Amino acid sequence: MVDSGPLHMTVQVSDKGTPLSDLAKSGAAFALEVLKQQAKSLSVIKQKAMNLSISRKYPEVVNKMILASQAVHDPSFTPLAAVAGAASDMVADYVARSSATKIIVNNGGDIAIRLRERETATVGLRLDSAKPTYDYIALIDQDCGVCTSGVRGRSFTLGVADGVTVMAHQASIADAVATFIGNKTIVDSPQVTRVLAETMYPGTDLMGVGVTHSVGALSQKEINTAMKAGKMQALKMLKKGHIYGAVISVKGHMHALGYFFKTIRNITSLAASIGNGDYLKEPHSCHSESIHALWV
Repeated sequence: MVDSGPLHMTVQVSDKGTPLSDLAKSGAAFALEVLKQQAKSLSVIKQKAMNLSISRKYPEVVNKMILASQAVHDPSFTPLAAVAGAASDMVADYVARSSATKIIVNNGGDIAIRLRERETATVGLRLDSAKPTYDYIALIDQDCGVCTSGVRGRSFTLGVADGVTVMAHQASIADAVATFIGNKTIVDSPQVTRVLAETMYPGTDLMGVGVTHSVGALSQKEINTAMKAGKMQALKMLKKGHIYGAVISVKGHMHALGYFFKTIRNITSLAASIGNGDYLKEPHSCHSESIHALWV
């Protein structure tokens, strides 16, 4: 476990079921170095991603954040849209140089998974942070990142989705795309309260942007509108090959696409299938504010 300022990370490493604590500790130490690199690059990663280019003068984690944020083609995005997922990727890939067969790095809910020799991981999804239990589980059988964004997450969203979980080949991509899809679940409703981002956090990279503060009871039409908008963007990302799958949840209504459509299961009926060694995913992760408190 690494708990330093905005960094809340767990590193789980094993070799065919045998925990490798020394490797996990090594990964945790490396995570602190990654955090330092991100902190030193704050002036860069608060700029609009589309105005940046990868550079040898930037740390690898910063270049990874730039590329992931540019992938969604949203002119409003900064590299901070991928900050937590990119850190998870860096640590997972660092540890993956070893002989470990299963690596799961969770950075406050943004997870990087690296598997070898037919290992699998069970991922739990809590798509409504108001609920104390997980709603669904999915079996993961390949290297990937799994990240979630939504209302009541660790930072800001523009939409009304309780949760948008995305699976991609890298956690950095999943992080940025989850934020992007969540932002698109917008409805014009008196039940949605929005405030300027800087009134909630003066150091935000979303200055002048109205972000979702709270969402009351929505009509079925409003729920359908939000779900349709999120699904449309998820399908575009699937078609482009940016992601493997997505799950969108709005007020108890859920839609799974791609990889998750085949693998997601309701946890009520399958609770017994979750192994003791598997990690259950924290519910929400958003993009920028989670890392600012320490830096500014």
